[in-house]
Amino acid sequence: MRLLFSSVLCLLCLPAYGSALDDGLQAAEALNRQAVASQKVVDKAADQTQAMLEEYQQLMLDSDFFDTQKNQLLKSIEQQRQKQQQLQQQLDQIETTEKRLAPLLLSMARALEQFIVLDIPFHHQDRIDSVLILRERILDPGLALGDRFQLVMEAFQIELDYSYSLEAYRDQIDWQGESRSVECLRIGRLALYFITPDGTEAGVWNRQEKQWQPLAQDSVRFVLAGIRVAKGQVAPELLPLPLLAELQP
Repeated sequence: MRLLFSSVLCLLCLPAYGSALDDGLQAAEALNRQAVASQKVVDKAADQTQAMLEEYQQLMLDSDFFDTQKNQLLKSIEQQRQKQQQLQQQLDQIETTEKRLAPLLLSMARALEQFIVLDIPFHHQDRIDSVLILRERILDPGLALGDRFQLVMEAFQIELDYSYSLEAYRDQIDWQGESRSVECLRIGRLALYFITPDGTEAGVWNRQEKQWQPLAQDSVRFVLAGIRVAKGQVAPELLPLPLLAELQP
């Protein structure tokens, strides 16, 4: 009887216990689903946090890069500014030099012209014309200052070269009141001689009196010999040419 009563009691309690078990299982499944959903939310938040962290780190790297670039750019700008200042100073110096040098070049050209006027009269008109052209070019604003300076130096060099050369050439001179075609012999700037085409008359330029003076007849042959040497017709030789005029008796 006791066994029968217990069995009957168990049978009566089983439905109630089964219902409670189902409710517990359902609650556990709901909790599991909530846990899964919560984990997904946590994982998503973690991913977002990691992405934001990486983005922040990248921004920091970019910031450092841009700061470096900015500093380099600022240094470059400062260097360019300093270079610009230096160039401006050079331009100012060039302008100042040009203002000072241009009048100096003109003064040098005038001095060269005066020198030619007072020099022995070889190629006289051609040399004067060259200096006049030089003065015009010095005053040409379209010509660079360096080019003008070079022209003046070349003109002085040409005149300097005359001092160390021997030359024979044809010229027209005023002799004894008339224009005569003669053969001239120039020995540097030391002396200037002439001889007539027939070889009967010769003269030397007198610097003090600024005119031609006749040479003694025995000096004519030396002038002829000097002309042949200047033309390369004979070998150079020592010639006793007079430096002062030997007036004919």
